[in-house]
Amino acid sequence: MDIEAFAMERNSSWERLGTLAGRRALTGAEADELVWLYERVATDLSQLRSEAPDPALVSALSARLGSARTRILGAHDTSTGALRRFVELTVPEALYRLRWWAAGCALVSIIVAVVAGIWVVTEPAALALLGTPEEQQVYVDEAFANYYSEYEHGSFAALVWTNNARVAALCVAGGISGVFPAVVLFQNAVMVGAMGGLMWSHSAGGVFFSLILPHGLLELTCVFVAGAVGLRLFWAWIAPGQRSRAQSLAHEGTAAGAAVVGLSVALALSGLIEGFVTPSALPQWLKITLGALALTAFAAYMLLFGRRAARILAVERSYAL
Repeated sequence: MDIEAFAMERNSSWERLGTLAGRRALTGAEADELVWLYERVATDLSQLRSEAPDPALVSALSARLGSARTRILGAHDTSTGALRRFVELTVPEALYRLRWWAAGCALVSIIVAVVAGIWVVTEPAALALLGTPEEQQVYVDEAFANYYSEYEHGSFAALVWTNNARVAALCVAGGISGVFPAVVLFQNAVMVGAMGGLMWSHSAGGVFFSLILPHGLLELTCVFVAGAVGLRLFWAWIAPGQRSRAQSLAHEGTAAGAAVVGLSVALALSGLIEGFVTPSALPQWLKITLGALALTAFAAYMLLFGRRAARILAVERSYAL
């Protein structure tokens, strides 16, 4: 390695890291940049140590990284309490770790739901399993819509939240089996698909989507994430890596608990939408827009806040090591 050329190429990043680490106050964007630069310069230092261990340069970079690490951790520790740390770091990082598992659960569930719906629409025998023609007509004309308005709004929202939170908790509690989360996801997908197929068969597909989408966008996403929590617990037991199975389960169980807290809050929001927005007289476009905004907020918390939390916690772990 040509040390001089390497130093000239990376010097701007090193200088910028030192500048940000020395500032008394940072904006949100600057704090993110500081974490990103810390990771990049740490990689540079590791490369120098392995390929060209120049003592002076290694010492200078180590000092700069130490200052940046103190700035990152010190700024966090002095500005947040335990609860704020839990909300800003622990929960979003736990959800962020599940992103690909949740995406897989969502993809498989959507495929199963579509297949179930098409089966009900195209196969008279499948449609007949859902009741007599008279029972189906009553469900389409009355029961499906009445479900969202037959109870007092606040009581219904609380009932929905309690039920959904229970399902999420059961996915986690039965996660180690690997079977229970898969069964819950499969049954939920078949139920939604068959319900949609029934409504579509009676020319009420628009009614189905207008009542499902406002709360369902967030609610179903939470179900997918809950399934991901359980399946990841199962995987921690099957493939513990360098840890023992007990250590792997303990580590994953801690993250699962934090994820469940985040899901409980999101499901409470979904319950409020289902209880107050879905049965309301608001225009359909506005109902769906509110549901989409709720999903966007959860996705931003899980992915954007989660990515930032994962990077900050990675810095803390590197310091601990």
